[in-house]
Amino acid sequence: MTATSPELGRALALARRTLRLTTLSLRPAGAAVPAQRDDTYVLAVPIRVGGAVYVLTAEADRPFDSAMAETVVEFAGLFAGLADPSSANQAVLDLEADRAQIATELEVVAEALVAAKHAAIEPADAAAVEHALTLLRREQRRLRAYTLDAGLAAALRHGGLTVGGDVDRLVDLPPALAVAVQRVAEALSREARGDSDEPGQISVEVTELEVKFRLDSADKIRDASELDRWGRRVSALGGELVVQPGGVDLKLPDRRDEGRR
Repeated sequence: MTATSPELGRALALARRTLRLTTLSLRPAGAAVPAQRDDTYVLAVPIRVGGAVYVLTAEADRPFDSAMAETVVEFAGLFAGLADPSSANQAVLDLEADRAQIATELEVVAEALVAAKHAAIEPADAAAVEHALTLLRREQRRLRAYTLDAGLAAALRHGGLTVGGDVDRLVDLPPALAVAVQRVAEALSREARGDSDEPGQISVEVTELEVKFRLDSADKIRDASELDRWGRRVSALGGELVVQPGGVDLKLPDRRDEGRR
């Protein structure tokens, strides 16, 4: 969620109705604040969101008493926390750290399978263990976010996706957003594969701050639950994930400078 996200807009609207205010808005510092008039009372509370300063501006048709003013100030602190994307960024990266730890801990299982393979007497038993080991290694690789090591464009191509458009725009995405793009692509790949062992064809088109995924068949998305979960994470990061009949549109916030920090 950011200072311009739909979720924050709904929270502001709910607070405005609850407090019976004329308006309640979050403005960048330096923006014009409504002036006090005989029939309009204004309370402005500065807050910090990440590295930027905003002003929560409340307008009412009656004077602000101490209790009402204190409530607006408390809402300002709450909105500052909602609008700051840093916690959402960290939540995504923490999730990836947990996945990487699981992949590392599975190495114990891999070592046991290697030992079982060498101890197997019958060729069929050895082949079965080798197959299990191959599947385990594949899942270990999937648990790790390839984009954090090789970059997002390489991660998408590594997943077998055809990438086109202004790919350079992916380079400067901050890590959490880059991971979100990769995980959405992987979820779509599983949808495209369905019950088949063969990966489905997915194209990726990068334009400005939008990443468009398209499947080779418009009726492939059958279970959108994983996409819904990543949609909530993308929303918390300030973007928007829209599931289309034949793919997904991933709208990203303009935070490319964060990738350079």
